[in-house]
Amino acid sequence: MAPSGSRIVTPEAVELDLDAAGLASRFLAALLDLLVMLIILYAVLGVGGVLAQVSSSTGDDTGGILAAVIVLFGTFAVLLLWPTAWEVATKGRSIGKLALGLRVVTIEGAPIRLRHALVRGLTGLVEILFTLGVVAVVVALGSRRFRRLGDHLAGTVVIRERGAGADRATPRRFIPYPGWEAWSARLDATRLTADDYRLVRTFLLRSSSLPLEVRSRLGLLILTRVLRQAGIDPHVAATLGAWSVEAPLVAVAAAYQRRFDPVAPV
Repeated sequence: MAPSGSRIVTPEAVELDLDAAGLASRFLAALLDLLVMLIILYAVLGVGGVLAQVSSSTGDDTGGILAAVIVLFGTFAVLLLWPTAWEVATKGRSIGKLALGLRVVTIEGAPIRLRHALVRGLTGLVEILFTLGVVAVVVALGSRRFRRLGDHLAGTVVIRERGAGADRATPRRFIPYPGWEAWSARLDATRLTADDYRLVRTFLLRSSSLPLEVRSRLGLLILTRVLRQAGIDPHVAATLGAWSVEAPLVAVAAAYQRRFDPVAPV
């Protein structure tokens, strides 16, 4: 089944999109993640079993209690803490997603944070593990971007980093052009909406593939929209001297990213 993207049709009738991962690739990634979790869980249960056996043979209840604690905490850690920690540490890539070239991002295309990963992990216990994935598949099939229940609750989407469309889907940190750092730092990104950022981001990722005339005209339209949204006269940007339309848009995207992920490395 082909994936469906998050599409924005601009006034120039140019469609900008963010490719979502297909259901098949997500299923394979989930299977790989589950296999790794089962291996770790088997090891945890093995350690608990050995401790319980030793405790039973010696008549020491302390070993039995320790075995129960290890099994209970180990199970909790494997089912929830493990996937959550992986997604936070890798900015949205579990072991399965790394293997399949997938990544979890927010619906605005920004890197996920702890709360996103935790909501996805908690929901995944019910919709994936407890229902054998039935709920996740049903919800994903009814979603335009194959988002499972955890994605809807966390405000996330799984995208492709490799394969067709991966060049447009890969999340990246935008760094202001030389001379635009101070302007970007002063920009009040709190006025910008998720759609504003998505429009800027997808234009920047596709601008090199657009004809020069279309790129310039479309870029100016988008720049005018986001600067007015931020309460800035679009003509003010020209005071910094000669610039391409990408320069102020990159500065806007960088300011928006700092708003949601201020400490992430660039």
